[in-house]
Amino acid sequence: MKLKALSHYNGDMDTRFGDCILLYDTNTLIVYDCGHNKHSEMVKSFLRTNSSISKVHIVISHNDSDHTDGVIDLLDYLYAEKYSTLVYSSLYLKHTQKVIDLLDDGRRTKSATKEHILNTFDKIAKIIEKARECSFTIMDATVDTDVASAKIVGPTEDEFVAVVAQAIEDNAVTQIEGETVMNAASVQLKCTLSNAKTVLLCGDASPSYLRELNSYDIIQLPHHGQLDDAKAIFDKLNDPYRKTFLISDNTGSAENSGGSIKLKNYMQEEHYKAALNTQNGVVELPSDTLNVNSGNQGIQTQRRMYYGDLGSI
Repeated sequence: MKLKALSHYNGDMDTRFGDCILLYDTNTLIVYDCGHNKHSEMVKSFLRTNSSISKVHIVISHNDSDHTDGVIDLLDYLYAEKYSTLVYSSLYLKHTQKVIDLLDDGRRTKSATKEHILNTFDKIAKIIEKARECSFTIMDATVDTDVASAKIVGPTEDEFVAVVAQAIEDNAVTQIEGETVMNAASVQLKCTLSNAKTVLLCGDASPSYLRELNSYDIIQLPHHGQLDDAKAIFDKLNDPYRKTFLISDNTGSAENSGGSIKLKNYMQEEHYKAALNTQNGVVELPSDTLNVNSGNQGIQTQRRMYYGDLGSI
């Protein structure tokens, strides 16, 4: 498969477009998150250009709007155009009894707990409702679930059940290791690209939920390149200098919203190979640019791809 991580539009670096990463081959498209209707429009255009694709898999990493806001518009299009469509998400309602057992306070009814779950994970609830209206296949995004030739590798059932329980118990936006409960147990997807490199997509997941990181060639740094999360991942790797990192940072250009500005500076200071970053435009893999290792012109091309247009180098 090939990967295309979508970026900002018309030079707009302030709008929070959110994440949308495409994995595809001749016949199949996987859409990992779709955080804005602009992304949805781009996916539609991609499908019109790649008319041999007949099957679309949509993976929702978690409930936040910058990962979900374009999904319903995309589902409407896929229904109208009669695509075979599967939707993958953590189906929290299926695990209501386990949530109740974990809370273990003797006060909660199953119906009330289900209602609380629907209210807490409201965006996913609306997406699942729309998928049902369209008679699309709905899959529980549990570990080892196949998504075309990709595979879901996290979180575990115990992890996301614990996230739901904590959200209900606190009845507020609470945090796990500095991430909101919405983020912490993001659905993680493993895929092997056409050049045999393996990639991990992890949404906004907490680093402690990410396993076997050394087995991947390309790792998406979670939460749009948040510095502390990236550092935690570097610390878990045997040799982070040999890894390729991907950042999906479409959340605005300001330092307090873009996410990755501090990380880009840190990686330069520490002499890490700079991450492929959607702040600089669409990222496509495999890419011949990554293999350029000789000549000043090649180095300039590579650095522009990583860091953006730096002017004279």
